[in-house]
Amino acid sequence: MADDYLREAIQKLLNESGDGWSLTQFVVAMGLEQLNSDGTVESVVWYHAPENQPHWQTGALLDRALELHEDPDEEEL
Repeated sequence: MADDYLREAIQKLLNESGDGWSLTQFVVAMGLEQLNSDGTVESVVWYHAPENQPHWQTGALLDRALELHEDPDEEEL
């Protein structure tokens, strides 16, 4: 169910861009923080990919995102 919600939200953003792109596979990567009861801040890196998405597709998407980050002159949405 979370996968459907994420897919719909991402597709909505793509539709609003008006460029005609359709979502196929996806990975959501985030940095998360929480304030603990002792006043310390805990930070974690988190990612999510659809449950039925093959691991090789998830890995390929993450690898490509790193490549685009390192060389931003390449294609961009």
